[in-house]
Amino acid sequence: MKRKNKPDLVIALKRVDKASSHLFGNIEIDVATLPCMNKPEKEKITGNFDKSLLRLVRKVAKDHRVPYTELMNDVLTQVFLHSKFKW
Repeated sequence: MKRKNKPDLVIALKRVDKASSHLFGNIEIDVATLPCMNKPEKEKITGNFDKSLLRLVRKVAKDHRVPYTELMNDVLTQVFLHSKFKW
């Protein structure tokens, strides 16, 4: 069986260095404003939910390509923290 040659990273990086800088643009980013830097602290818990509810949540999450736990967190956040209903 013939072995495939893997791309050489050193050669690829040299090509990038030789490329015109206008291809990459000039982007200014404030790292502190990125969503990944401002995530709320999470706490792992164990919960028991109805099978039918979990089935639906997992289907919706799969359809939208998001983790079902994040979907549940977002829905609960909307209901308990952002609703006009006062607990």
